[in-house]
Amino acid sequence: MHIVAVIHARGGSKRIPLKNIRPLGGRPLLSYSIQAALGARTLDRVIVSTDHPDIRRVALECGAEVPFVRPPAISEDVASELVTQHAVRYLENEEGYGVEVAVTMQPTTPFIRPADIDGCVDLLLGSDADSTWTGREIRDRPEWMFSIDENGYAKSLLGTEIVGDAGVSQNLPGLYVPNGGAYATRRDVLLGQGSIFGRRSKIWVMDRESSVDIDEPLDLGFAEFLVQRRAPASRGT
Repeated sequence: MHIVAVIHARGGSKRIPLKNIRPLGGRPLLSYSIQAALGARTLDRVIVSTDHPDIRRVALECGAEVPFVRPPAISEDVASELVTQHAVRYLENEEGYGVEVAVTMQPTTPFIRPADIDGCVDLLLGSDADSTWTGREIRDRPEWMFSIDENGYAKSLLGTEIVGDAGVSQNLPGLYVPNGGAYATRRDVLLGQGSIFGRRSKIWVMDRESSVDIDEPLDLGFAEFLVQRRAPASRGT
């Protein structure tokens, strides 16, 4: 039984066309996730699931495997578990390759490190959790979120008053959201429960800068800024 990374990199992207291979720091965006996965000690294989020939070419040049073309039915906006399930079933049915854990990854979180992937997988294997995933601590508190009612008044999302400790972020419990970097899921949970999360999950917390998720052109510009800021430090080491 093996641990396999499945990097999702379809060709369709509405906000940033062919986003997964757009240049970032002079390299295709996809190359960052592939490099991190190849550097992780816990992964046996790194597979890119794509429907686009240019993305396939880039993936192969970066050292990943592309053993199949992603079917059209799961090449649009579909749930992530369907893409990872397809990859696992392909490996098992076409190659007879047993999968114990599938690590779902997205190229849009380019600053994930090999240590984050390994930490996520080790956290799973060292517990009875169904899955583990990389996440970041939030700053936008749900306690401070409001909707606008039919009379134009602000209505608290959680029904809480912002008084006392409720108005001091440091006194509120930490809350976390997935950052899209990696989701390590046991094979039986992925196929049996039909989820990359499962019913019991644990979080590998990443810092905010490493958790940058590229969804819009503004995000790509910010990521480029971070790459350029890191460059002088890299040249000096």
